[in-house]
Amino acid sequence: MQGRDHRLNPILESESSRKASAKLAERSFQPAWWCSSPHSQTIFAYFFRPFAHLPFHRKRLETLDGDFIDLDFLPGDPEQPLVLVVHGLEGSSRASYIQSFLGELQKTGRPICAMNFRGCSGEMNRLPITYHSGKTEDLDFVVNYLHQALGQKKIDLVGFSIGGNLILKWLGDQGHAARNKIRKSLAVSVPYDLVKSVLVMDRGFNRQVYTRKLLWSLKDKAVIKAKTFPDLFNLKRVMRTKTFYEFDSLITAPLNGFKDAMDYWTRSSCLYSLKDICIETGLLHSEDDPFYPGHLFPFDAVKQSDYLVPLWTRKGGHLGFINGSLPWKQNLWLEKTMVDFLCS
Repeated sequence: MQGRDHRLNPILESESSRKASAKLAERSFQPAWWCSSPHSQTIFAYFFRPFAHLPFHRKRLETLDGDFIDLDFLPGDPEQPLVLVVHGLEGSSRASYIQSFLGELQKTGRPICAMNFRGCSGEMNRLPITYHSGKTEDLDFVVNYLHQALGQKKIDLVGFSIGGNLILKWLGDQGHAARNKIRKSLAVSVPYDLVKSVLVMDRGFNRQVYTRKLLWSLKDKAVIKAKTFPDLFNLKRVMRTKTFYEFDSLITAPLNGFKDAMDYWTRSSCLYSLKDICIETGLLHSEDDPFYPGHLFPFDAVKQSDYLVPLWTRKGGHLGFINGSLPWKQNLWLEKTMVDFLCS
């Protein structure tokens, strides 16, 4: 069964999971010998995942609240379902994992749309609010636009990391209504419970490397936003933050109407919406994901669902899944596995 090691947990061998995965090509993941640890998988993939810059056509959607969302399109066969792709924290349609996946997906002839969160397309959004892990209203706006523009045709949804959290939360919130617009969905390396994910990210190596890197980018955007809204927050305090708890307490939660960081994480986590998903949905995750370790994976939700398909690996890191004989001869296991799932 593709992307899974069924020895890890008996829940992954549920009848529904076996049936849903039976159509998939046999391809268990083996990390490259030169890139076998979770951190090397995660870091190497970030810097050295092979991709070609794709010739996107951009369309700007004006939102009802006076802001905008930028969508990047690649043409394809209009008879095939369009694939809507959502990036992760501080990513964009230009992120290497997005470009690499879309390069492989493009070979199937599928039309493609890559959504950029507010403030992530290369231009800061107009309003004080920011994008965040649970901002499903923006995804809903984009899905409705595409559904209408395509003549009511169904769409495939793909999300990476917090983009995966976003699509899963939206699918659960929509329940059966999602069937009118969505054919299939796939979420990769998702932090299903944001409270637990932040606890992992704000400690030790993760805090010193991943959290620091992501906060650098978030702080750069805070500087830009402070120039437009100088009284919105205390920029000096924001620049001193070293954890997601501190940053989300000062920026994400208050700017987006949450009581505090805990309220934001709890209300935005897709974990509580998984039981209501009614679309075939692949959950591709590595046991050694440093952002959300495998023991936190939502086993109970998978067991109780007829729609959630666990695509499980022992190794792969976070958005990593790097294999191949040499660094310059990678096999694109992640990209091919994702395409197989969507086309099965």
